[in-house]
Amino acid sequence: MLLENNIYRYLSLVIFIALFSACASRPTPVPLKDVQKLPWGAIDLDINSNKKYSIKKSLGTLITQKSERYSDTNDSISLDVLALTGGGSRGAFGTGFLVGWTKKGDIPRFDIITGVSTGAVMAPFIFLGAKELKKVEYFYTKMHTKEIFTSSMLNIFGYGYIMNANPLKKLFRENFNKDFLDKIAIEHKNGRRLYVGTTNMDTGQLTVWDMGAIASSDRPDKYKRFSDIIYASTAMPVYLPPEYIEVNVEDKKYYQMHVDGGIYAQVFMIGLLINWEEVLHFKEYANTNFDATLYTVANRKYRQRDIYKPIEQDPLSIIEAFVLTEMDLLFDRSMYRLYDNCKNNNINFKMLSIPKKMPDVVTVPTEFDPEEMLELFNIGYKVGYNGAKWKKSISIEEYDNHGKF
Repeated sequence: MLLENNIYRYLSLVIFIALFSACASRPTPVPLKDVQKLPWGAIDLDINSNKKYSIKKSLGTLITQKSERYSDTNDSISLDVLALTGGGSRGAFGTGFLVGWTKKGDIPRFDIITGVSTGAVMAPFIFLGAKELKKVEYFYTKMHTKEIFTSSMLNIFGYGYIMNANPLKKLFRENFNKDFLDKIAIEHKNGRRLYVGTTNMDTGQLTVWDMGAIASSDRPDKYKRFSDIIYASTAMPVYLPPEYIEVNVEDKKYYQMHVDGGIYAQVFMIGLLINWEEVLHFKEYANTNFDATLYTVANRKYRQRDIYKPIEQDPLSIIEAFVLTEMDLLFDRSMYRLYDNCKNNNINFKMLSIPKKMPDVVTVPTEFDPEEMLELFNIGYKVGYNGAKWKKSISIEEYDNHGKF
């Protein structure tokens, strides 16, 4: 979830306190020689890998199935991808938009959905649609902060976080049950893909999880793994406790520290730079005329740091401004990287964000205020139902204020 406004000042104070805190021990980390070992369900992004959980087996299989399914025609094959960003309780906007778009009736049946942070919470419900949309709508219009996490300030002394996430974890366990995962598995079998990103703090890298493959597994711990990944993708460092994901190496258990996927990238899609025709060796009769479109729904305003805000000469104000600027730059970089990859690979790019002219309805995205969220949900709903005005290109010049100030 994104840090904003007053929460920065709160976290800045925590940083100072943490400097004088003792360190608690963590579960045993993976040995250096096995640092690249992946937990089950995480995708090996090496295009040459033939492991069970690999980009070739996951995304490659989807592309192969699509190609062969349309082998009897030369028509273009649509490939629709939805990427959901972080944004905390501002996920009410993206949820409202997608619910409104669904009500309008012309929303694509997305082949791939990806999500990080609050986008990871939204993604599984959007992936299934139908009645499941009511659940995610409830989360972003009815839930109070106290129903999601509670204050645990003493944990900063030694544990490094200030909120108790047990209510949120319980909520995920209750929702991601057998019935829910069975539905995810059916969609996965039909060739659709659901990906969630977390940040592995031990390596500083993004880990991408194949949630459909996890749901399709016959492992008894798949429900816990599914819930843990969604939680990990929302676990903003210092604010919420990290999730330690178990990794087995030579029958010994080790653990990786995973946190908010938005720390590494505010939005992502894997496989954009791969020449799949060379990798997959399509059959002669296969149709490879793909018409791919990437829809990105941003739970925030685009280029929102083009405002003038004098900063006070004190440590907390300076740290607050520093963190806010860095997160905004990360969003800009993530978005431009995605657009540039689409442009270089003939993929249609469409981005939607909270309209700039709209007031900042949700003032602190780490706070869940039903009244604020409902207002933002309704803004998104109207945009979705009335027809979105997608931003189809990004110019690098947008990231230069040209002396505006």
